Amino acid sequence: MADTEITFTTGAITLHGSLRLPAGSGPDAPAPAVLLLAGSGPTDRNGDSALLPGSIGTLEFLADLLEQHGFASLRYDKLGSGSTGLGPYEVDDIGDLGFSVFTDAARSALTFLSDRTAVDPDRVYVVGHSEGALIALALADSGAKVAGLGLLEPLAVRLLDLLTTQIDGQLTAVVGAGQLPVELADELRVALAGAVESLRTDATLSDDLPDPLRAAGLVPANAKALAEEDALDPRELASRLPAGLPVVTSCSVKDIQLIGSDVDALDAALAHTALTPVRMTTANHVLKEIGDAASTGADYIEPLPWSTEFTNGFEGWLRTL
Repeated sequence: MADTEITFTTGAITLHGSLRLPAGSGPDAPAPAVLLLAGSGPTDRNGDSALLPGSIGTLEFLADLLEQHGFASLRYDKLGSGSTGLGPYEVDDIGDLGFSVFTDAARSALTFLSDRTAVDPDRVYVVGHSEGALIALALADSGAKVAGLGLLEPLAVRLLDLLTTQIDGQLTAVVGAGQLPVELADELRVALAGAVESLRTDATLSDDLPDPLRAAGLVPANAKALAEEDALDPRELASRLPAGLPVVTSCSVKDIQLIGSDVDALDAALAHTALTPVRMTTANHVLKEIGDAASTGADYIEPLPWSTEFTNGFEGWLRTL
């Protein structure tokens, strides 16, 4: 069935999205349903990013899979993306909103989806990709009625811990390549540690951090959102999920945006749930098949097939619901 364009509101924001209902669903035959949550940055309802000059399509692919298995789905353009845009705000206002604007929108989207007469309100699941997985965990932890969770290529540690690991690895690489003096790399590490401490202490950032750290998003306008997101520890949230809740996680060794051992630790925190771990060897972060190639990020927008490893594992989980 074709997507239906919908809108829903959260606070002063009107969000635009796509509702898809499987054939045969209706008030007399309500379908199970999935709320799909996009990853970080200006990522829209289909999983496409305004920062990349092409189509990614991860969330649209998931909606297709879900429809094939009889699931309704809702995906939407979060604030800063697609038809939603900045809503009623100006660019300078965004820093005052914080990360809660995204969790609030997800909660409103879940209510909208559960209220459809063609949807079974007792079988509404939430599937988040990348940062969307953290929002899914936060939603479940808030007491929202969620029948199960999908955590796909998830943010599996606190945000600033991951950022520190990534920047440290980048500094080690450029120093090893002779592109940066050791002394300058050490200065950047010290500045980064100070920025993390400042964010965790009082949710502020200095306006005079070194340019490489500012380029990584460590600017005062982002301080509130970074601090609020970092306060959400995925493993703590996972440990508080109800026992026996159906959960699927996915992780690929080719994913350049996460560390497999972090996802393993998240799985350990999910041991009390009905967990289905999907482990992949040839998928990139956006679930496309890259074979023996290394992911660079540029492959996200290439017209590649979707990962068979992921598809088989995710469909196996759907069949258990």
